[in-house]
Amino acid sequence: MLTEGVWAEVKVGAEYLRLFSEHNAQGVQASVYNVNTKSWIAPSEPVDDIEQGKEKAENYARAYLKRTANSELPPLTWKDSRSR
Repeated sequence: MLTEGVWAEVKVGAEYLRLFSEHNAQGVQASVYNVNTKSWIAPSEPVDDIEQGKEKAENYARAYLKRTANSELPPLTWKDSRSR
């Protein structure tokens, strides 16, 4: 069950990612999801807090975009996990 968290979307060229930093039943976790392929780039990984999760998710997304699209990570707008 989600108790708190944030998420952000990234659309760069053909790439479409969702980044998450959430506190749930397993603790605080960071992850990155590829919406196009419906697969996890970075499955849930434990972190100390929401802010560290945001940093970790951003780092994974940055590395992925550099490797696959030779693009930089654009500025992110983090939203409350309960919003759409």
